[in-house]
Amino acid sequence: MRARDDLVAAFSRTMPGRVAEATELWLGVEQGKTEELATLRRLLHTVKGEAHMLEISQCGELAELAETVVDALRRAGEPTPLTGDALLGAFEAMGLVSSVSSEQDERTDLGPVLSTLRAAIEELEATANALEGRPSRRPLAPPPPVPEAVPHDSARPSMLPARPAIDTLAAEDVRPLVHELKRLNAEQAVFHERLRETQRMLRALLVEIDPHLSVEQLAERITKTLGYGLEIERRFSAVRAEWSANEFAVGLALDELDDTVRRASVVSTDQVLNQVRRVGRSTARTLDKDIELSVRGDAILDAGVAQRLEPALLHLVRNAIDHGIEAAELRRARDKAVRGRVEVSIHQTESSVTVEVTDDGGGIDFERLRDVLAPRVPNASSLTVEDLVPYLFEQGVTTSGQVTSISGRGVGLDVVAREVGATGGQTRIESKPGQGTRVILHLPATLRGELAVPVVHGQGHYAVPSRAVLSVVRLESIEHTADSAWMRVSTDEGSQLIRVFSLGALLGRPDKPKVGEAALILYYSSGLFAVTVEGYDNPRPITVQRSEELPLQSPLVRGVSPTPDGGVLLLLDVEALHAAARGVTAGASPERAAGVRGPPRALVVEDAPVARELLCGILRSLGLKVEEATDGRQGLMLARSDPPDLVLTDIEMPYMDGIEMVTHFRASPRLSRVPIIVLTTAANEQNRARFEPLGVAGILSKQKFVESELRQLIQQCLQRTE
Repeated sequence: MRARDDLVAAFSRTMPGRVAEATELWLGVEQGKTEELATLRRLLHTVKGEAHMLEISQCGELAELAETVVDALRRAGEPTPLTGDALLGAFEAMGLVSSVSSEQDERTDLGPVLSTLRAAIEELEATANALEGRPSRRPLAPPPPVPEAVPHDSARPSMLPARPAIDTLAAEDVRPLVHELKRLNAEQAVFHERLRETQRMLRALLVEIDPHLSVEQLAERITKTLGYGLEIERRFSAVRAEWSANEFAVGLALDELDDTVRRASVVSTDQVLNQVRRVGRSTARTLDKDIELSVRGDAILDAGVAQRLEPALLHLVRNAIDHGIEAAELRRARDKAVRGRVEVSIHQTESSVTVEVTDDGGGIDFERLRDVLAPRVPNASSLTVEDLVPYLFEQGVTTSGQVTSISGRGVGLDVVAREVGATGGQTRIESKPGQGTRVILHLPATLRGELAVPVVHGQGHYAVPSRAVLSVVRLESIEHTADSAWMRVSTDEGSQLIRVFSLGALLGRPDKPKVGEAALILYYSSGLFAVTVEGYDNPRPITVQRSEELPLQSPLVRGVSPTPDGGVLLLLDVEALHAAARGVTAGASPERAAGVRGPPRALVVEDAPVARELLCGILRSLGLKVEEATDGRQGLMLARSDPPDLVLTDIEMPYMDGIEMVTHFRASPRLSRVPIIVLTTAANEQNRARFEPLGVAGILSKQKFVESELRQLIQQCLQRTE
C-alpha cells in the first residue's frame, strides 16, 4: 500500500495546476462565462474530499467554504463585490497550505481568508433571501449539484494534467465535411423518389400483361409495353450509376472526417518522456544513487493509450532505479561501473508502439520471490522462472526487504500490467541475475484499430494482434509430458521447447493439438507458447469495437471486428489465452491455478484520484484484489461483468452518481447482496435517508475520515460474505 505521505505529496503536486485552473475558471465567470461555474464547483468538491481524507484540514476547510460560496452565488444569481476577492484569496491560500498535513505543528494563519469567505457567503445568502419571490432573476448556473460533464481530473491513475492533442478539433475543420455529407444525403432522397416513380411505372406495365388474355391480345399488349420496359431499364441504370457515384463521394467524405478526428485525438510521447526524465532524476536523488538515464525515441499515440502508458512507464523507471540498480558498494563488488544505467526507448510501427525499459542492475531475485510466495502458494520453491513471472504482476507482491517512500509496498508491476492490459497491450519481462532486467511493453497505437492475424478454428473466426505473434509454422511433431504437449521452435537464442495448446481447448472444447495444423508462436509475459488453429490468413488492419462496449463479454475476447461478408472476427486477448492455458480464468490470480481460493475482490468507485488511490491502498493492505472506476456508470459495468465481494463508492460523481448506481445494484439479482460502503463529504441526514432503503453497510464522512473505522467495517462486510 502507498504510504499516506506519498499521497499527500501527490496531492501537493497537483495543487498548483488546480489553483491555476480554479483561478482561470473564476475569471471566466466574471467575464460572463457562467457555464464554467459548475466546473469550478466540481473542482472544489474534489479538492475538498481529497484534502479531508488526507487530513490536510486547512486546505479542506478552504475548499469547503469556497464551494459554499459558489453554491450561494448560484442561488443569488450574481456576485457581490466581495465574492471575487474571497474566492481568489481562497485559491491562493489553498496553494500555500496544500502540502501541510495535520501531523505537522506548523500551520498557516488563515483567519483573514476564512473571515472573507464567510462574509461573502453571508452577503450572497442575504441577496438570495431578498430575491425570493422574484422569478425574473435567474441563477448563474443550473442547480444540479453534479454536472454531466467530464471531470477536471479525469480517470488518470497518475495525477498529471491530460496531454494536449497534436491538433485541436476545430469547427472549421469539421463543418465543410458535415455540409458535404448532408448534401450527399439529400441526393439519396432524390434517388429514392426516382426509384419510387420507376416502381410505379413497372407496376402499371405488369397490370397490362394479363395472363388470361388470348395469345393474340397478349402479344399485342407486350408489343405496346416494350417501349415502357426499355424506359424502366434505362431509369434503373441511371439511378444505379448515380447512386454508385454518391456512395463513392460519401466514402471519401467519411474517410476525411475520420482522418480529421483521428488527428485531433492523438498525442506525442515527448511530454511523457520529459516526465520520465524528471521522475528518474528525482528518484535517483531521493535514493542517493548515481544513475545515467537515457531516453530516446518518440511516438504518436491515441490519447487514451498515452494516458495508460504514462503511469506504467513512471512505475517502471522508479522500479528500475530502486529495485534494479544496486548500491555503489555492491556494484564495485560485482566489478560494475559505479554509475548505474537505465535506458528507456520507444519505437513505433504503423499499428503499434514498443516501449523498453532496461537497467544494468542485479536482476530479479527469483529466490527471494519464492520465499515471499511460499506461505500462500503450494510448491513455490519448485516453480520455474516462467511460472514465477506472473506473480510479479500481482497486487501486494514485492521482493523488497523494506518499505520506503519509493517501494516495498507491492505496488508497481501490478499497475503496469493493469494500465497496459487496459489498452489490449502486453508486458514482457526478461531478467538475468547480476546483469539486469528488461521490461518490454507492446501497445496498440490506437484503441480502435489493430494489425491482426485472422485465424479459423471450427466454426469460429478469430484474430490475434500481430505484435503478439513471433511466427506461424506448421506443427511437424509433438512431444508429450504428463501435464502438457510441447513443440520445438527456433529462436535467436537457439532451439527451445515451448508448450502448445489447441485453440479449441482454450475456448472450452475437448480439442488437442494435431500434427499438420498451423501453430501460432505467441509472446506472453515471460516467454513463448503456441496455439494450433485450422487455418490462418496474412496480417491485415482491422477496426475494433472493444469488448467493454458489447452487451455480451468473454474474458478471452478483447473486441470484435466486422468483416466485408457481414460476419465478425473475435479479437483474442493473448495474455488471457495464456492464463486459460495455465488453467486460470483471465484476470484471476495464479493461486487459482494451484487450487487455492483467490483473495476477495473489491471495487472502488471514486472520481477523485487521490481519494481513490488512498482507498485502494487500504484495501490492498487487507489482502483484497482491487478494481477501480471513476464514476457510477463505469462501476456498474465492471460489477455486471464480474461481481465483486465489496464496493466502496462516493456519492457525487459524473455520468451516474452513487445513489443511482447503488439502486441499480439492488435491482440486479447478481449484485443485490454485494455489501456497499459509502464515503462522501455529503454524509448528511438527507443522503442517509436516501441510502437507508438500499441497505448499504455504512456511510462514512470524508471530513471525519478515520481509517481504523473503515478497516473495521470492511472486515465486517467480508465476514458476512464468507
